[in-house]
Amino acid sequence: MAYPDISEQSAADWACERNSPAAIATQPESNPLRSRKKRFGLPAALLASFLFLQLFDYHALGMSTVTPDRIVFLIICAIFVSALRKGQARSISMSGVEWSMLVFAVLCTVSYLISNPDGGTDRFKWLITLFNLIVCPFGTYLIAKNSRYDSVKILWLLRAIVCIGVYLAFTASFEHYRIDALVFPRYIVDPHVGIQFGRARGPMVGSNPMGEWLVLVYLAICLVLPFVGKMWKVLLQGLILLVIIGIYFTLTRGAWISFGIVAVLTATIGGKFGRPSRAIAIVVLLAFFAGVGSKFSFGGDTLFSRRQNTIDYRLSNNETTFNMGMANFVTGVGYGKFGENWQKYFGSKQKELTKDLTDGNHNTYLGLFADLGFPGVALYVTLFGFVLKECIRLRRSLDRGQEFERNVALSSIGLVAILLWEAMSGDMRFNPTLNTVTFLFAGLTASITVKAKRARSK
Repeated sequence: MAYPDISEQSAADWACERNSPAAIATQPESNPLRSRKKRFGLPAALLASFLFLQLFDYHALGMSTVTPDRIVFLIICAIFVSALRKGQARSISMSGVEWSMLVFAVLCTVSYLISNPDGGTDRFKWLITLFNLIVCPFGTYLIAKNSRYDSVKILWLLRAIVCIGVYLAFTASFEHYRIDALVFPRYIVDPHVGIQFGRARGPMVGSNPMGEWLVLVYLAICLVLPFVGKMWKVLLQGLILLVIIGIYFTLTRGAWISFGIVAVLTATIGGKFGRPSRAIAIVVLLAFFAGVGSKFSFGGDTLFSRRQNTIDYRLSNNETTFNMGMANFVTGVGYGKFGENWQKYFGSKQKELTKDLTDGNHNTYLGLFADLGFPGVALYVTLFGFVLKECIRLRRSLDRGQEFERNVALSSIGLVAILLWEAMSGDMRFNPTLNTVTFLFAGLTASITVKAKRARSK
């Protein structure tokens, strides 16, 4: 049986929207209920501004906890709350995703208040992680889900992400070739700011988040491609090449694997959406066996066979955090307390791999297990289980005529897969950008689901 038309328009209008989303912007309102009360639409411009402002290291710019990105986020939240009060936005329903978010947020917040990891310091390091892990991602999800689905606004947001990608891709090349005069902001070329200096790390001053964002840009380009003219297609295909080069310049295994996850996922089940990924796969394989890339070639050492010290550190870190969690199975040692307790669980076996763990935790799952006990990590994994279930179920239920929506759902699946992978080798509490964009896309997918349910109930 065909899936209901989620656009609340005729079949002809839906086809028009699919082929040229901007064409429906001037069409008269067909739903009399919506004409009487304006429904809350996705604040695409503000969300794009928020995503862009989130990229920067404000500590390097001399700013504290009150930063431009958080100010914009609070404005978005205020607009959404106002729309809720006026009845313009959908009231928040409690599905498995929302319940997992709520319980996980309460657990982290209570543990933070009890353990007080920021006590005695002049910085709110761990309070900021609550914004990175909970407040901004979960808030973005709820806003996106409970806004009126509008493909035109989503495409506007995707185009904005592509524009941000132009900046990031060129910055990656400028960093690699040391064209410092063209790198903005200047702190990017300061070896004392951030980590992994010498790689493409962008305004986030970290090669992992830089690579993750470039993968997001790749997905956004693929989503936008069907809706642009021939000239723009050529330019966007050139940007894809620049983005891939930027990912290569991060010289980071995690970024390469993240792109590989997305490329394989879209190439195998993405249909037309996966055409660029299939072409890239062929080129990468040829380059690998031809030995073109010095860090990724069949005939020599690759990045995956180097930096054994980083692997040893993670192995030692994983064993220590696991021991910490097992010893405090129900409550953990307290949110943000890993740094104060790792020495108690750092045995001779771990010392053989690395001298200490002062670089912090490098596994989100085990870090939550150590800090919050089994309930914390179980809730975190359960949350993403519900998100994946929602995205997969929607994509399967949509028919072939709703290709854009199917591709948005597939992009959400890809971003969740990247986050789950990156969480194995890094602490996502210190990665605001990937958390936010993943839950933003999950929220957009959920808004399509809400629209479909409403159409089906009519």
